[in-house]
Amino acid sequence: MEMTSGRRLAQVGVMAVCAAVLAACGTSSRSYNVSGAPGGDSAACSGLVGKAPQKLGGYERDESDQKGTAVWGDGDVVLRCGNISDVPESASCTSAKGVDWVVNEKKTHGGAKTVLSYGRSPAAEITLSERIKDKDAVIGELSGIVSGLAKQKACVKRS
Repeated sequence: MEMTSGRRLAQVGVMAVCAAVLAACGTSSRSYNVSGAPGGDSAACSGLVGKAPQKLGGYERDESDQKGTAVWGDGDVVLRCGNISDVPESASCTSAKGVDWVVNEKKTHGGAKTVLSYGRSPAAEITLSERIKDKDAVIGELSGIVSGLAKQKACVKRS
């Protein structure tokens, strides 16, 4: 039985649409519910994200469609860079590899932890899910690249 040209054209059209959808799925990046920070498109943030490791805390790096961000493990670790200052000056801080960090209590809950570099411009923020077992090791590893951000001041109140 011979197919009519209209029916053949419809099948070709459906196949083309399916191919386009599959191609889009294969090349699209994900946001992982991460928003870029103001200033995340700066040269300093681009440099920081460019130096971020491909593997961190046992997780592979994922593509993020937000400027100034890096993501590992489907969002279990998120690094944001930009003009971030939502931690009070009075917060106590700790140091890792020469970088001062303060805990953002507003974003730390249920086993998740968010820390913000202190006295760096632009700032770096690391959010770690409850699934990350050794949070301090991950912060320490990322401190190596964050130390390249311009240091403006050091913490006074240490924990």
